[in-house]
Amino acid sequence: MSGTLLILAAPGDGGAAAVARALSARGGRGAVLTLTPADLARARWSHRVNGGGEASTRITLPTGRVLDDRTIGAVLHRLPGLPLAAGADRGPRAKDVLYAHSERQALVASWLLSLAPRVIGLISAYGTAHGTVSRTTALVHAEQCGLPVARRGGATRGGLVGRPAPGERHVQRLAWPGGPGSPVPVDVLPEAPAAYRDRLLVAGDSVIGPRSDDYGERCRRLADALGTRHFELRLAPRDTGTVVTDVDLCPRLDDPLHVDATASLMAALAEQPTRRPE
Repeated sequence: MSGTLLILAAPGDGGAAAVARALSARGGRGAVLTLTPADLARARWSHRVNGGGEASTRITLPTGRVLDDRTIGAVLHRLPGLPLAAGADRGPRAKDVLYAHSERQALVASWLLSLAPRVIGLISAYGTAHGTVSRTTALVHAEQCGLPVARRGGATRGGLVGRPAPGERHVQRLAWPGGPGSPVPVDVLPEAPAAYRDRLLVAGDSVIGPRSDDYGERCRRLADALGTRHFELRLAPRDTGTVVTDVDLCPRLDDPLHVDATASLMAALAEQPTRRPE
């Protein structure tokens, strides 16, 4: 491996820790470094954009270690966002503090954008692992790419939507003793995350899990639509096969096969020649 293998994740992110262990076990020349949002918030940054629009960044971490774009081989991006100090949104300087926080978040986003295509995960101006893509938006993209998606919608009263089909749940907007057919509005949503049965992981060009042969090409089209080739589909059974109930842009990575695929993708990216800003 060449360059630092950088993992950006929240504290307690078990999936990120598993990938870090897998990469360390592989050995090679690349060092594995995990940074939390707090590490990035406390770091000193030097970020420059040249006349050609290319950005270069130098980060001095709280430990004194220096990260330079030219020494980063690959990045696994799972950031939830930089922390905002408790109470920072109140008081006479709240507006200035919030502005500085948004500028730091934009700085992280610009840095990640400058490292593409070495970054695994969604890269957007928002700077977080989900960007501005909601799970509803992701499911819409999935359906447009030909994947079978759980029904979504709503009705002015529960009796109009009938019984929940496999892969979906009905949520009343008001607590009402009349039960599922009561005269209150109801939302038709995919099954809760805890209810899914199977998962498909997209990692680069690889699709891992049940129905990967059937759904592989459609998953790759979805990757292009979402702007990332690292995400997880959650599947639930239905009479005609399976249905997608959720698209997670920050996969759990609690399956050894998923961990290994992610580590392999990072190692492969680190070995690819990439033009770096001077």
